[in-house]
Order: sequence, then C-alpha cells, then structure tokens
Amino acid sequence: MSSGAACEFSMNRREVVQKSAALAASLGLFARMWQETSAQDEPLKIGWSTIYLTPSWMTETSNEIDAELERMREEGIESDYQVFDANGDTPTQIAQIQTMIDQQYDICLLIAGSATALDSVVADAHAAGVVVVNWDSLVSTDQLTAKVFEDQVEWGRLTAQWVVDELGGEGKILAINGPAGIAVSEQRWSGAKEIFDANAGIEIAGTANIEYNEAPALVELTSLVAANPDIDAIWCQAGAHASAAMKALTQRGMDLVPIAGENFNGFLKQWRDALDQGFTGFATAELNWMAVVSLQLAVKAVNGEPVPSAVEIELPIITDDNVAEWANDDLPDDYYTIPQVPSTEEIDQMIADALAREAEATPAG
Repeated sequence: MSSGAACEFSMNRREVVQKSAALAASLGLFARMWQETSAQDEPLKIGWSTIYLTPSWMTETSNEIDAELERMREEGIESDYQVFDANGDTPTQIAQIQTMIDQQYDICLLIAGSATALDSVVADAHAAGVVVVNWDSLVSTDQLTAKVFEDQVEWGRLTAQWVVDELGGEGKILAINGPAGIAVSEQRWSGAKEIFDANAGIEIAGTANIEYNEAPALVELTSLVAANPDIDAIWCQAGAHASAAMKALTQRGMDLVPIAGENFNGFLKQWRDALDQGFTGFATAELNWMAVVSLQLAVKAVNGEPVPSAVEIELPIITDDNVAEWANDDLPDDYYTIPQVPSTEEIDQMIADALAREAEATPAG
C-alpha cells in the first residue's frame, strides 16, 4: 500500500483538507448518497472502544476522530458519538462492547486491549449487525467488518534488524517493550525476538515492560542503564521509551549508543540535535490517521457500499537522513509527529485499492 501524494503537515489537518474543492464535492456527493439511501433519519450511533486513553498517541487519535466527525456533520452526516475507555482493563472493554450491542450501535471502532480475549464479543457484535472496524491493536477473529493496520511483527523485525546491523551482529543491548499483554507490544516483540534469536552475537542484557509514557520510562531506563553501563545499543518499540533512553544516558554522563524507536517528537528532536555528536537512530511510526481510515470505511459499510476486510498501511522509515523532516520544534515533545498526511480523498483511494486487491486475490466462483 502506498498513500500516494500527501498534504503538507500542519497543526490542524482539517484546515488543509477543507480547502480542497474536489474533496468538498466528493464529500457532498457522499452525504447526498447517505441521505438518499439511509433507511432511517436517525444519526449514526458510533462508539470508539479503546483499551485506554492515557498515552498522548491516544489523545491525538481521539482528536483525529473528533475532527473527522465534525467534517462529516458539515457535509450532512449526523452522528451520536461515544468514547468507551476501558482504562487498561480487558473485562471492562468486553462489557463496553456488549453495551454497544445492547444499545444497537451502528459502528464500533476498536483498539483492542487483547488479541484473543475480545474475540467472542467482537464476533457477537458482528453477528448483531454492528459494523466493527479494528485498527492499531488487533483482535484475532475475522468475524468483524474490517481491520486497518500496520504489520506490527514486521515493525519488530525491521527495528531489530537495524540494531543487529548497526552492531555488526555482536553486542549487548537493552530491549524495552510496551505493557505486557497488549497486542501491539506482544507482536512487535515477537518480530524483534525472532531477529535477536537468529543472531547469537546479540546479548539482551536487560528487558522491561513499560507503559507508553516518558515519565515512567525514564525512571526504569535510568535504573537499567545504570545497571548495564557497557550496553552497545537500546531497542525500544516506542518513541517515549527511546526519548527516555536518550535522557537516561545523557543524565548519567554516558556515551550515546544507537537507539531504535518511534516518531515521538521528544526522541526525534534529541536525535536530530545529537547527529553532530555521532549519534545514530532508527524509527518507524504508528500512524494515528488510521483512525480516520477506519471511520471512513465504517460509514461506507453502514451505507451498504462494498468495503475491504483489511487495509494495510505501509510502515514509514525514519533514519539519520530524514529525521530532521520529522522532528518539529513547533510541537510539544509529547507528540507523535507526521510530516505528511493523506487527504480524505487519498484515504478513500486507499480503501478502494484494498478492495480491488481483495477482488483480484479472490478466485472466480
């Protein structure tokens, strides 16, 4: 999948989108189609079930959904929207999805806290006629409308392979994961461990499961680097971890070692500024506009349009050569920067392309 041409980044992505006359015409047509074909005049009942809202990535994602819903309203597509925050508790998330079933929601947007524990209730929602679109952290079941995702196992492989290559296949490293049991964390580590296990010269001197926030990460990374002063690299599956790793090394007066991370602005800015000291880094990004892809796909499904069962988003690559394009001094450190984002028209094309690929892959009856 390729996102094609993209709009220039700004604090308010919607300002860019709304300036496109072609897009406005497209959305207007969609709104008229919805009004003409909808079996009811009721607003769409849309719920977002997420395992937690605490990390800043989730806050940005929530803002993306809010902005998309507002744009839909401006185009005549009304909705009643509710966020269901499970606060890290899987049984709570199961109960909240059941509430959406019981209250006959049209759409359930889903970031899963468990790859398997939600399978039954997600399948129940699907069977009840709820359009379920799952992105970011995925469930195992295919009994739902669609999944929008980046390959998290490949994320782990990609970043781990960079560490191995940077060390020439030999060295001591720290491996920092997200919370235990979270699907994204487990999948990234699965991919990374595959690479590390295949390289006997790599010694994992310390590991940790840390929530995706810099403050707790800094506490744990400070202890880990102090206990392992001879490490050669740090593999972090999250940007907040990578930012904390750089700070922990600096605060202890230790030499910077190669660090793999994510598009957390605090990490990107430190990385950019340390290039002239010989520091090297590597990162990819969990693109929060996957939420908008998911919402657009869900509305199409409710409207009776054919939709793909999966939309894979390509992993971006951040290196020493382009980190300055990603680091943004106008944004807070606690922000996941994206220098280019696709317009709604381009997202619509992504969905159409994924549907076409599925049709090509399906044997004739």
